[in-house]
Amino acid sequence: MAARSVGGLAIREWGDPAQPGLLLWPGLGSTGAYFAGVPEFLPGRLVAVDPPGFGASPPVDRYRYEQLIELTCAAVSACGCAAIVGHSLGADIALGVANQPPPGLKAAVLIDGGYLDAPTRAELGIPTRSGRAALLDWLQANPLVFADWQSAFREIAQLYGGEVTAALELLVRETFAERDGQVRWRASPETLADLLLAVGREDVAPYARGLAVPTLLIACAQPPEQRRVKEPAWQAFADASPLVELHVAEAWGHNPFHQDPQGAARLIAEWLGPRLGG
Repeated sequence: MAARSVGGLAIREWGDPAQPGLLLWPGLGSTGAYFAGVPEFLPGRLVAVDPPGFGASPPVDRYRYEQLIELTCAAVSACGCAAIVGHSLGADIALGVANQPPPGLKAAVLIDGGYLDAPTRAELGIPTRSGRAALLDWLQANPLVFADWQSAFREIAQLYGGEVTAALELLVRETFAERDGQVRWRASPETLADLLLAVGREDVAPYARGLAVPTLLIACAQPPEQRRVKEPAWQAFADASPLVELHVAEAWGHNPFHQDPQGAARLIAEWLGPRLGG
């Protein structure tokens, strides 16, 4: 693995530098370490991003969706990436990039994200429509706090539906810190709220219709109570553009790269193959 900075974004790369890149953008609060368990299963060269203000990437003065898309497009171009994969909130970023793809970008993959509009997020309990103060109150009332590192590893693995692995331990150590005798988010509630508000689309339909490259949406169907809320949104997204291919992952929760890294990577690799000329 090699680490460097590209246009203000810290990235880590795995694989042959001569191969086309696959840009990986993680979800809220995570760093590029989210993808540390899948390099052996995904094709080409992997380029995993630390979002601004997380990991080794410096924060921005103000989180704006357009600025995040510009930063990502610049990284795609600088790193010679032929596709982008975004998980959760990272899929919202991948969606924007797929609307205005830089030269050479041929495909996008959205992992259980990108298709959620603000009303659906609110129905899932995330109050992005109620303003920054309400969102801050919600984040502060629902913190991820653990007694110690071993508890953090064990409980995050359980939350993700997977096992405690070296990749998960790396992710937890990068995204959490020990403070006041407990293990807590490194990022402040303010940073998390600002990033959520920046990507929270009131209406996703224009972005779905605006897709300019083939896009795979992996919709994770577990748990069933969330599926009931999310399914109308993912179906509407898929119906909005002939460039969207919907794959409903019946057995996966929100974090398939940790629940089933080989299976999730294989699905993506097989879909990307013909679109990248492989």
